[in-house]
Amino acid sequence: MKIAHNILTSMALAVLCVLFASCNWQQDVAPMPIYDGEANTTIAELLAMHTIGSLDSYDHLSEDSADIIISGIVTSSDEQGNCYKYINIEDSTGGIQIKINSSTLFNKYRLGQRVYVKCNGLDLGDYRRLPQMGIWANGKMESIPSNKAYQYIYCDGPCQTVEPFITLTSVPAKASELPAEYFNRLVRLEGATFEDGGHSTYSDAAAATSHNINMSGGGTVVLRTSNYANFRAAMLPEGTGTVVGILTRYNDDIQMVIRDLNDVQGFVAPPHFESIFTVNYPNAFNEGWTQTASGNEWNVLSNTSFNGFYITANGATDSWLMSPAINLSNVQSSVISFTHRAPSGGDNTMMKLYYSANGGTDWIEVPISEFSTSETDFTFNIPTDAQSSQFRFAYRFTGNSKSWYISSIAISALVTK
Repeated sequence: MKIAHNILTSMALAVLCVLFASCNWQQDVAPMPIYDGEANTTIAELLAMHTIGSLDSYDHLSEDSADIIISGIVTSSDEQGNCYKYINIEDSTGGIQIKINSSTLFNKYRLGQRVYVKCNGLDLGDYRRLPQMGIWANGKMESIPSNKAYQYIYCDGPCQTVEPFITLTSVPAKASELPAEYFNRLVRLEGATFEDGGHSTYSDAAAATSHNINMSGGGTVVLRTSNYANFRAAMLPEGTGTVVGILTRYNDDIQMVIRDLNDVQGFVAPPHFESIFTVNYPNAFNEGWTQTASGNEWNVLSNTSFNGFYITANGATDSWLMSPAINLSNVQSSVISFTHRAPSGGDNTMMKLYYSANGGTDWIEVPISEFSTSETDFTFNIPTDAQSSQFRFAYRFTGNSKSWYISSIAISALVTK
């Protein structure tokens, strides 16, 4: 029995060796699909077979009529959840949306894949004037059942590089004013700005969301994003850039659907003023603020009616209040702002502002022209040559009486995100 076992083992090993040798240690690869027919109808010719009605409508493409076969390149992808249960294909004449009841279409109908579609037996119609093909039922265009899609749609050959068929820098006010062949096709919007850029996400969690894209040459395109898109919680970019996507329409609104965030390119936030320095008044003297006082000193007052510095003189006083060093070497167009008041009256001989570019070794006076017993706002544009890593500013109070209250101190600068 042991001898028989050894013989069987040897035979099994020999068979395995032959099998591995025949495969040359390479994994078998499924053959590339090849369609054995030809297209006999362009997408534009197909679309001409249906007249868009005032509301959703359709035409049945009879099984008994001559074959209607179109071919196109897949330009959509549901991999990120934003092109739900449909594919878009286009040829050189136009584009069409084909509804299929599957949420993982990207696995079979890949971006750039050529497909052939036997249209007989399907319904050609529209949803709010956007052409679609599928199965008309229950008063609307519904999806081709996923287990029957293979009867109509055939993949052919390797995937191709997909490029937008046109670049738009402006759009008209109405979808009806655009050529019909623009819709259901991959389009590039150049010079595009999101109206809500930097303030809103692509979609709310509860429902699909619309956001306006304003075009540099004029006009608006509405970006539609599903609340099931993987990128729905990402922030819309600021600035101006390029958006690539499937151009659609909803009645007379021009709309677009992107496939993923790679379709949003080149956006740079415009420079904008942002606060880069403020004062935590209760802890100011522990956070770098210093003073040199002759006579009365500077103090901090923090309550519901006032939050800031103040000084009151009841004798000869010459007191400086100096900020910590502030790094302005990497910003542009910086501005000091503050609110101040002199309840007992005052003038610019008693109350002065200074700045220093070298940490306080040298001080340059900034004239303050207005003083009031009510709160007054003051701003000063910091000179470019003073925007150093050791920038400081200071308040100087001199006199035998009077008071000075200063609050809302801040430095803002033009920054780019």
